[in-house]
Amino acid sequence: MTLGQASRPEKPISGNNAVGPKIDFDSLASHHDCVTILFTDICGFTAMSKEVEAVQVMNFLNTLYSAYDHLVDKHGVYKLETVGDCYVVVGGLMQKDAEGFVAINRQSIDREAHAMAVLDFALDMMSMASTVVMPHNQQPVVVRCGIHSGPIVSGVVGHRMPKFCCFGDTMNVASRMESTCAKGGIQVSSDTYALLAKHPRVGQLSHSGGVDVKGKGRMAKAGW
Repeated sequence: MTLGQASRPEKPISGNNAVGPKIDFDSLASHHDCVTILFTDICGFTAMSKEVEAVQVMNFLNTLYSAYDHLVDKHGVYKLETVGDCYVVVGGLMQKDAEGFVAINRQSIDREAHAMAVLDFALDMMSMASTVVMPHNQQPVVVRCGIHSGPIVSGVVGHRMPKFCCFGDTMNVASRMESTCAKGGIQVSSDTYALLAKHPRVGQLSHSGGVDVKGKGRMAKAGW
């Protein structure tokens, strides 16, 4: 079963007692030894969204996220979800099957390759975002992002609007890397940094002490 089949209803769903498509949850549950997760958000988004009309907010997000979507295809990473102004990308999680559909990657993967692909996405994303303006003040968009590499579990949850999700400390650490990152910066964990040794721009990363992560203690990090 592909992810498209898991999320596509067999018949219209309506009412509180409606039943969605039959999903084989077990076949979609997977453990991944190492993927690379990126969290990014828009600096000043919450304040901006209070100052302009809803249609302006949605047009702005559609413009920005459509550009992000193009970069996802360019770098071969997977768009996991958007939550508010947070856009989440994963490298090493998916692959295309023999028919060209996106499928869960259960094979051995090149950890360095997916870490470098996510960093390339982040660098292009930062550059592209600066060409879009905020609707309330016409200033270039400033984003920040955090990246971490490690194990996760993935699968589809829920019978109503079933959703493919990832879980584990790797998600939490990537989110923490983003939330503690400086505006306009990219912050990576030491685990991701170790996978970037062959990246042509790794020399631009500078070690910046550590950050406290719940359940993990003090973690080293580096950033642009």
